[in-house]
Amino acid sequence: MTPGPPPPQPFGGPPPWAPPAGPQSSNGHQPPPPQNPGNEPTQRVAAPAADMPAGQSPAAENPAAPAKPKKVKPARELPNLGQYLQLILTATLATTGGLAFLRYFSDRGFLVAIGAAAAGGTVLGGLAAARRWPAWVTILLGVAGFLVVGVFAVFRSTLRHGIPTWDTVTSFLGSIGTGWSHMITVSLPADPAGDLVVTPALITWVAVFAASVIAVRTRSTLGPLAPLLVAFGLDLLLSAGRPVGGLVLIGAVLAQVLLLALVRAGDETSAGRRVSGLAFGVPVILVAVAAGLVGTQMLPLAKGTDRFDLRSVVPVPLDLGDGLSPLSTLKGQLREPQHDLFTVRMSGDTAGLDRVRTVTLDHFDGALWTSSDRFLLAGHTLPADGDLTADRRVSLSVTIGGLQGPYLPEVGAPTRVTANRVAFAEDSGTLATDVPALAGLSYDLDAEVPGRQGLADAVPAPDADVARYTDLPPGLPPEVAAKGAQLAGAVAAPYDKLMAIQKYLQGLPYNLDSRPGHSYDAVRRLFSPNPADQVGYAEQFASAFAVLARSQGFPTRVAVGYLLNPQERKGDSYTVSSKDAHAWAEVKLAGYGWVTFEPTDPQRHAGTTPKEPETDTGQQHDKQDDQTKASQPVEDPNLPKVATSSLTPLDWALFVAIGLGVLVVLTPIAVAAEKVRRRRMRRTGSRAAKIVGAWQESADRLVEHGVPVTAAHTAAEVAEQARERLGEEVGAVAVLAPIVTAAISSPDEPEEQAVAEAWRLDAQLGRELRKTRGTFATVRAWLDPRPLFTRRRDRRRRQRALEHLTRG
Repeated sequence: MTPGPPPPQPFGGPPPWAPPAGPQSSNGHQPPPPQNPGNEPTQRVAAPAADMPAGQSPAAENPAAPAKPKKVKPARELPNLGQYLQLILTATLATTGGLAFLRYFSDRGFLVAIGAAAAGGTVLGGLAAARRWPAWVTILLGVAGFLVVGVFAVFRSTLRHGIPTWDTVTSFLGSIGTGWSHMITVSLPADPAGDLVVTPALITWVAVFAASVIAVRTRSTLGPLAPLLVAFGLDLLLSAGRPVGGLVLIGAVLAQVLLLALVRAGDETSAGRRVSGLAFGVPVILVAVAAGLVGTQMLPLAKGTDRFDLRSVVPVPLDLGDGLSPLSTLKGQLREPQHDLFTVRMSGDTAGLDRVRTVTLDHFDGALWTSSDRFLLAGHTLPADGDLTADRRVSLSVTIGGLQGPYLPEVGAPTRVTANRVAFAEDSGTLATDVPALAGLSYDLDAEVPGRQGLADAVPAPDADVARYTDLPPGLPPEVAAKGAQLAGAVAAPYDKLMAIQKYLQGLPYNLDSRPGHSYDAVRRLFSPNPADQVGYAEQFASAFAVLARSQGFPTRVAVGYLLNPQERKGDSYTVSSKDAHAWAEVKLAGYGWVTFEPTDPQRHAGTTPKEPETDTGQQHDKQDDQTKASQPVEDPNLPKVATSSLTPLDWALFVAIGLGVLVVLTPIAVAAEKVRRRRMRRTGSRAAKIVGAWQESADRLVEHGVPVTAAHTAAEVAEQARERLGEEVGAVAVLAPIVTAAISSPDEPEEQAVAEAWRLDAQLGRELRKTRGTFATVRAWLDPRPLFTRRRDRRRRQRALEHLTRG
């Protein structure tokens, strides 16, 4: 029988069956190779499966090969000292990024969750990377780790004796998807409640966990910085409503970024060179950071205090429902039978404090005064009024009885409130709630009120939004404009001008039976030459003061609330009833904030005079008052209601969409991470296993580009199919095929140069595919999950074939 051709010889070496070198025959040739005994067909050596474990010797898959002694599996390497330092810097950098929320939250309680997330994510991420666990195990570990942090650090206030409750579970799960929306729809500074802290904690956890895995598993110098910088950017975006001023935070983050990059760059050097590199690099980093911070102060760059705020594009005001202008309800309250509304106890510097406010009205359309406030759900701490410097502190304890919502009694500029489910309008300082029934509601309130010292020299506040409080609609009656100019022109000082307007209006007759309304025409009647028209009550007088002051350029608004009747005082407490309803005007003065001006004579507030006959003057404007006062809402009724706790189908659809989006983003990352892990594992083990690993990597590249590779194909068959489908550019596979065949068939370990050649050919195949197929196809192939399921697919195919043979 004619012997078959010998197997291919990698690198020109002898075939595995060749005898040792010895004396040649007389004709100068080696003895012929042994014939195949028994006239049996030559054994067919199949290519190794693309998913063969890299650490497994190929001889185990070839029963014909002689058994080899088992080798002890090398222990996985733990992170070295440099990697421990990198993990510490990773946790520190993530925690420093979380300091962007220092002014967002009212106290430092959120730092517990941020610190726990940074420390826990670093430990678990570093452990998963050091143990070389699969991607799916790493991801599950990360999810489980954050569950622990969320329960015991974020929602620790819901624990009972250290044990999670049902409230803990529901609060945590409900806040994962809605926490970010709560953060951009809450009044600042916010209480560090779990539903708000969970989002910064999640951002910190994901960033530090990913950075730790990258730091241990890869050698990329800048790789771990990517998730940390993305997290810091998200922190800055979410905290833009109250950013941390100055350059300390930016400088600290920049210094740690450069230090981590320096440590990563010197990780491959010796210990001595690493220490000397740090000794030289740290001072350079400090000098570079200092120079950069000084440069930002000298050059016309952004200061970082006026950032883009998501609140400006995602406004979610509290729905206060439809209703009349609060100023229009004043007469009805004064006319209805007297009944108690609330009690208020006052403490602090309360000298001269004779009223409480419920709502302010800043928008006038010629017919109605309404509010343009945007209400956001607030915590207990409220933002202070930065324009109020000459202030004094007062405290109120309020208990609601018969008062109808949605507005709550307050004074000055509130800074703290103890009530729950309270919304706050930062621009006006108004408190409101969407609770259906207010009876029995009690709360404490701290506020700042303007002082009186030096008030006579005050000037209008140079407010950036001054036009909002000085604009008047077209149609200002000439007699009103003339009266404003006359009163303001008689004196020079701004405060004296306002006092002149107040004094004139206080001299007009008070008559609760006069015609209701506060439109231009109602104001015009007060300045009519007919004395019978020059009567009114607080509604007309407050509107007239605001119109006259605005006509002279003063930022003015109308306030509605209740007077504190000294006759109803018991100690420090007042009982406020419906007969105390009142309206007045407030003007914004520099350093004093909103200062009260009383255009109604207090001595005549409760008195009545004989009813004056109505005239037909301005009948058309009065008809407009009657038609529009019931149609002008205080708030837009079409705004979404945020008070409801139930979830609509749209909410569930949004949650599903977010979940699918996260899955779409994480799946390619998990596939790429698993491929990196498999490639690293395939470079370990015996020399034969390393060659098989190189073949498995090449086979994965072929599968990604559409070449079918199964355990039934020989290496030569795979190479031929690759050439037919992809062309001659994949010739490296044909060269690699005999090398892996020899590694599998030979009982002896291959040479080290064979291992190097196998991996060189694998790298050459990758370069040729990138060159011929293009960048997009290469990226798509790298994210292709098909190579990860080759082993399972082949196992199912063999099982079906075995079952078919068994059944006959």
